[in-house]
Formats: sequence, C-alpha cells, structure tokens
Amino acid sequence: MSAFLAPIHFWLYSKIRYVIEREQLLFEEAGNLCGGTAEEAREQAWQSYGEPLPDTDLADHIDQSNIHGWLQRQINVAESREAAFIQTIVDNCGDAAVDVARKTFREHGAHCSRHAAAQGKYDASTAPGIYKAINDYYLNGMPCDQADAITESTPDKIAWESGVCLQEPNWKRAGTDAKLMKTLYNEWLTAFVNLLNPGFAFVQTAENKFEIVRV
Repeated sequence: MSAFLAPIHFWLYSKIRYVIEREQLLFEEAGNLCGGTAEEAREQAWQSYGEPLPDTDLADHIDQSNIHGWLQRQINVAESREAAFIQTIVDNCGDAAVDVARKTFREHGAHCSRHAAAQGKYDASTAPGIYKAINDYYLNGMPCDQADAITESTPDKIAWESGVCLQEPNWKRAGTDAKLMKTLYNEWLTAFVNLLNPGFAFVQTAENKFEIVRV
C-alpha cells in the first residue's frame, strides 16, 4: 500500500462508493417501475460516463501519480452518471419516477444513518455530532473545496451556508434538473438526521442555507 494513500483518500473514496451504492438502488427500484426503460437508461448513462467502479480496495483503482485528479474525476463521474440516469427515467416514466427517486434517496439516507449509528463514534445527542456523521457519508466535493461555512454551532443547533452547490455542474453536465436533484439530496439528508436522532431535524432555511436543529 502506498504511503501516499492517506486516510483522507479512503474517507473520500468511501463517500464516492455511497453514491455508487445509491445509484444501484435507484436502478433496482426504477426497474420495478419502468422495466426495460431502466435498463436502457442505465446503459445510456454507462456509455456516457463509464460503468461504476467495482467494489474493491482503493489501491486497485487509484492513479497514484495523480491522486487528487483521480478522486475529483470519480466524484464528477459518479454524480453525473446518477443524475443522468434519474433524468432519463423521469423523462420516460413521469411523476412516478420522481416518487421512486425520492423514496430511494430517503431509504439510502436511512441506510447510511443506521451504519453511522452502528459505528458508535458519533455523538448523536448534539447537532454538531450529527453534522460530523453526515460529513462522513455525504459526498460534497473535495475537502479542499471547503464548500460549507458553519455560521452557528451549539448542542441544539448547527447552521451552515454553502457558497456554491458543488454537485450542480455535474447535474448540468448530465442535463438534469437541478431543482429536482436538490430536492432528492434534501430527502437523503432529512432521512439521515431523522433516523440518527428523531429529536433533531434537517431544515433548509433559505437558498444554500441549512441547519440541524433540535425539535
């Protein structure tokens, strides 16, 4: 194992894998709804962005001569491919496909939250503890992007602002409705928080402003 593969690289790779995992769940649920249309949508997305990485060790994949560039590319590919698949099934299967996508994002957010709870390392009794857990599962760019700025942090509430939506360029690249994708991501975040501690809620208070607050 290369000494250059620091824990932060494995951390980021695991978050990329959660997007790939969610994409597979979306395909399975869309297949129940759309049948062959889901197969065609996946094939189209794979042709445009490549097939998902196999679920093997990071060292089996990464370009160690360009670690940062490789990880950034995998973020772009995973987010674009998922968004392209969603838009295609929505275009072909209508509002029912939107419902399926929302349900899948909620279920995957809950799945990740259960995994986080099982680790026993997050203080889910406080808003900052829940926020820390989210950031170990929620893919939001590279660490150097520093997309979020925390504006308030108490045990009962943590609030943050995102100067830019890092996923949006990938959604646009895929020709996917950004409003829909933001709705789906909020479904994921809401489910994650609610399952980790039902005494807290994820809330979007304004454009690019969010909080986790005790209810």
